[in-house]
Amino acid sequence: MIPIGDEARIRTFPFVVYALIALNVYVFFQEINAPDTDRFINAFAIIPYDVVNNVALAAPSPPIPALTIVSSMFLHGGILHIAFNMLFLFVFGPAVEQLCGHVRFLAFYVLCGIAGGIAQIAIGPGSHVPALGASGAIAGVLGAYLVNYPFATISTIVPIGCFPLFLRLPALLVIGLWAATQFVTGFWTVSDRAAESQGGTAYFAHIGGFCAGVILTALRPRLRAPRA
Repeated sequence: MIPIGDEARIRTFPFVVYALIALNVYVFFQEINAPDTDRFINAFAIIPYDVVNNVALAAPSPPIPALTIVSSMFLHGGILHIAFNMLFLFVFGPAVEQLCGHVRFLAFYVLCGIAGGIAQIAIGPGSHVPALGASGAIAGVLGAYLVNYPFATISTIVPIGCFPLFLRLPALLVIGLWAATQFVTGFWTVSDRAAESQGGTAYFAHIGGFCAGVILTALRPRLRAPRA
């Protein structure tokens, strides 16, 4: 199912959400227009083996390999990858930014992305396959949204063959099904060979970011929506 909107009433303009979307789109255009796209990706994506063994690649790759955990959050593996990531951020991000405040939301987003990157490295520390995408950070946003608005109504498109079905479903179902898919698929592929074959689908980045979002929200009462 594809989320296209939510019912949350946003009273503050989500500057950070829109800035992050713009930055991701800008970096994606730099990526696809680079003279050597593969080299661009290898320079800024997470390569778990390099991070664990502190192997720094030539410039413009960060001089400290661990910094690719942050730079990788702004790379994407294709137009559908970035389109779906930015759609999820656009739908669920504003409500979470309103709860956090602009600066704290940015910090929350980055921390969840870092948690996702660390989880992906931990599950395959010897992998040479680049991991990239904002999915870990956005998964954290989904976790925060789920904790605060489990029964909020989400407008979705559910493809039935070639026909789109428009449904309004609770966030608990929409986000819950997405999270369940990540956990099931991630742990099902938890062998060394399967981890290598995942390529750009970093399931444990999703799992790590989502768990970080839920835990950070639960630990910080100010990130909880006021109760009636």
